[in-house]
Amino acid sequence: MHNVAREAIIDRELTVSASGGQTRFDTFVEHYQEFINPIACVILIVSAWLMGESTPRGIYLALAAAVLSGYPIVRNSVVSTITNKKLNAEVLVTCALIASIWVREYLAGAIVVLMMNIGELLEDITIAKTGEAVRSLMELESETARVLRNEKERIIDIDEVRIGDMVIVRPAEKIPIDGIIKEGRGEINQASITGESALISKEPGDEVFGGTLNQLGVLKIEVTRVGTETTISKIIELVRKAQAEKPPIERIADTFAVWFTPAMLALSGLVWLFTGEIIRAVTVLVVACPCALVIATPTAVVAGIGNAARRGILIKGGAVLEAIGRLTTFVFDKTGTLTYGAPTVKTVRGFSGVSEKDVLKLAGTAERHSEHPLADAILKFCRKEEIWPFDPDETEVIVGRGIIARKEDKKIIVGNERLFADKNIALPAEAGEFLTEMTVSGSTGVLVGTEGKIIGGIGIADMLKADVYESIQDIRKLGIKKILMLTGDNQNVARAISEGAGLDEVIADLLPEEKLNYIKRLQNQGEKVAMVGDGINDAPSLVEADVGIAMGAIGTDAAIEAADIALTSDDLSKVSEAIALSRKTVSIIKQSISISIAINGVALILASTGGIGPVFGAIIHNIGSIIVVGNSSRLIGYRFKR
Repeated sequence: MHNVAREAIIDRELTVSASGGQTRFDTFVEHYQEFINPIACVILIVSAWLMGESTPRGIYLALAAAVLSGYPIVRNSVVSTITNKKLNAEVLVTCALIASIWVREYLAGAIVVLMMNIGELLEDITIAKTGEAVRSLMELESETARVLRNEKERIIDIDEVRIGDMVIVRPAEKIPIDGIIKEGRGEINQASITGESALISKEPGDEVFGGTLNQLGVLKIEVTRVGTETTISKIIELVRKAQAEKPPIERIADTFAVWFTPAMLALSGLVWLFTGEIIRAVTVLVVACPCALVIATPTAVVAGIGNAARRGILIKGGAVLEAIGRLTTFVFDKTGTLTYGAPTVKTVRGFSGVSEKDVLKLAGTAERHSEHPLADAILKFCRKEEIWPFDPDETEVIVGRGIIARKEDKKIIVGNERLFADKNIALPAEAGEFLTEMTVSGSTGVLVGTEGKIIGGIGIADMLKADVYESIQDIRKLGIKKILMLTGDNQNVARAISEGAGLDEVIADLLPEEKLNYIKRLQNQGEKVAMVGDGINDAPSLVEADVGIAMGAIGTDAAIEAADIALTSDDLSKVSEAIALSRKTVSIIKQSISISIAINGVALILASTGGIGPVFGAIIHNIGSIIVVGNSSRLIGYRFKR
C-alpha cells in the first residue's frame, strides 16, 4: 500500500529538531503524533462494536473511524492519481473502503483501513531504525568549539568557526572540525569514521578529523575545513544519497507496480462479476496491495548501506550493490593498497666484522635531522631496536646521493654507491654483493661508511601489509576468479613485494594510462572488474572499473569522488567485508521479493474463492510487510567475519 519514499523517511528521521522553546506537550505531540490517529480509531471501533454495528450510534462511530483512518489513504491516492497520473497501491485500498461503505459493511471498512495504517506505522518505524547509522554519524557533529582568539579561549557556535582558526581540544573531548595539529600530542579514537578500534597517535603536522575523540593530551589544531566541507559532513551526505538512490532491482518493482494496480482492479471486477459477492471483490482489493514488494528493496538498501557506513565502508548506492554481485576479477594497486606505502628497513648488514648495531647507530646519527623518507625508515628502525643515535655536530645533504655528517671529528657517510665514488672510497666485494642482492630482491641498498671505508649496508623497501594474504583468500572465497596487481614499479620490486600475497598475476612497469588500458582490455574479454587503489593517482582506473574501491579515503576528496566504494581506513579486510555485505543485501532483496509475491499470490487465491474476508485479508497483508521488513533488518548487524 505505502508509497515508501526513502528520501522523506530518512530526512524526517534524521532531522535534528530544535527543542528550544518547546513545552512538554509540544514534545509529546512531536514524538507520538503518528500514534494518535490509530489510537483514536481503535477507541471508535471498539465503541461501535460494543454498541452494535447495526445500531445508529454503532454505524456513526464506525463511519467516523473509517473516515479518520481512511482520510490519509484516500488523500494520497487522489494526489497520486491526479497530480502524478499514477495508479498506486493506495488506490486499491480506497476502492475497498468505498465498496465496504457502499454495501453497509462500515465496521469492516474501518478495520481494514485501520490495519493498513498500523502496518504503515510499523513499517516506517522499522525503516527509520535502519537509518540509525547515519543518525549516529550526525550526532558526531559538534555544536560548539573552543577557539583561541585574541590570546583567549572562547567557546563559540560551530558555524562561527573559520578556516585558519586555532581550536583547543582537551582530553576526552570530541574534535569539532578537520584540521592540522600545531601543538601537542594525542591518542585519537577514529572508530566513528574509520571503524578502527585501536587508538591512533597524533603529533604536530598530523591531520585530524571532526567527529573523532581525543582520548589523551591537549591539542592545538589549525582549522582546514569547516561546515559541509568536513570529512564527517561529506560522509553523511554520501551515505544519505546512497540510501535514497534507487538501484535497478527497485526500478523493476516500480514498473511492476504501474501495471499491477489496474490489473488488480480488473481482477476485483471479474470476481464480483462471476460470484456476485461484493465482499470477495473488496477482499481482493485489500490483499492485492503490493506493500511488501514495494518496501523489499528500500529497507534492505538502507540497512545494508547504513551497516557498511558504521564500519568505515562508504557504498555509493544500490546500483553498486548489484554491480558487486557480478564481479569476476579484482585488480589491486601496489603502493598504499597492498603495501604500507612507506619505506621500511628490511636488512642491516655489517662488513668486515662490524656489528649491525654499530652500522645502525652510525646511520641513525647521520640521518638524525634529515627529512628524507629513507632517513625516516632508518630512524624508526633504530627506535624499534632500542638503538639511540647521537646528535651530529653538522650535516650536509647531497641531493640524489645521500648525507654526510660529522660527530666529534668523525665523518659519517650514508648514501648510494655514487656518493662513495664521488668521495673516492673504494667499494669492497661485500658491498657490491649486498647491492646486487638488494636490487634482485626489490629493495633500495643504502651504504654506510666512516673513516674512509664502507662498513655496512641497509636494505630498505616498502612492505606488504600483514593481512594481505588472508584478505586475498577471503576475496577468492567470495567467488572472485582472478586477482592481480598492477604497478608502476619495476619487475624486481613488484615480484618481491607480491611474494606470499596469493595473487594470480603481477604486471609491472605500467604508467597510469597503461593501467587504465589494461582494465579496459579485461572488460573487453568479458570480465567484470573491481579496481582497488588509493583514489588519487589511480582515479582514472577507479572510474573506468565496473566497481572502484578507494583505500584510506578519509579526508581525501578525490577518493570519495572517484570511487564507487570508499574505505575510510587502510584495512584491506574491509574489501572482502564490502563484497560480502553487498551480496548479502542483494540476496535479502531477492528473498523478500519472493516472499511478498508468494504471500500476495496465496492471499489473492483465498480472497477470490471466499476463503478469507476483508479484515483477515488486511491482517495477512500486514504480516507480509512485517516479514519483509524483519528480513531486511537482519542486515543491520550483519558481519562477514566475526
